[in-house]
Amino acid sequence: MSTLFPPLLASQIPTLFYMFPVTAVIALVYSASRYEDAGAILRKSCRLFSQISVFLVGILLLLYVLTVKL
Repeated sequence: MSTLFPPLLASQIPTLFYMFPVTAVIALVYSASRYEDAGAILRKSCRLFSQISVFLVGILLLLYVLTVKL
């Protein structure tokens, strides 16, 4: 299993699973506080969820690349 998941990620899997639901809730609450129309809330929250997720995964990959040789 350690060949499929590097040690850095294997030890953080439970924490990483919380990233997506928490991000979805943050995006939904933020969008609901800005818009009143249900369609606009869903569209904007999906877009915000995508943006936040891409940013967080990018930071995770950057930190992994920087620490893989340590």
